[in-house]
Amino acid sequence: METMRYICAIVTLLLFLAASVPAAEEKSSSGCNILIANASMIAPAPEKENLNMEWIEILNAGDADCSMDGWTLSDQQNHTYAFANITLKAGASVRVHSGIGNDTASDLYFNRKIPIWNNEGDVATIRDASGKVVAVYPEESKAA
Repeated sequence: METMRYICAIVTLLLFLAASVPAAEEKSSSGCNILIANASMIAPAPEKENLNMEWIEILNAGDADCSMDGWTLSDQQNHTYAFANITLKAGASVRVHSGIGNDTASDLYFNRKIPIWNNEGDVATIRDASGKVVAVYPEESKAA
């Protein structure tokens, strides 16, 4: 009987300790480590002629390739770029430009004819295919 109490006490203690250990920083539902590394939200004047100077740089800071199929990049006004058939290699980055162009491994294009990002300040948000926020730029906007 005493042995059974002792075992129950140890199991209870182990369960308590396991529940109180903080989880590792959550990356995304897919295990990717995607972040917004840099941004140029103000194109030189005249903006409409320099839209590809507006860009968001996305980095795969992980050590595995990441499929971004179904992921989105959006601003505060819900201008949204949907990633389709995009796999970002481990350690690689890609820039998403506001203007028109042909997608490559390092450059993607919204294919818009007007500026997307507000010159007075804007927030870029990446969501995974389930809609979960993966990255926010500028970083301090995440807490807001």
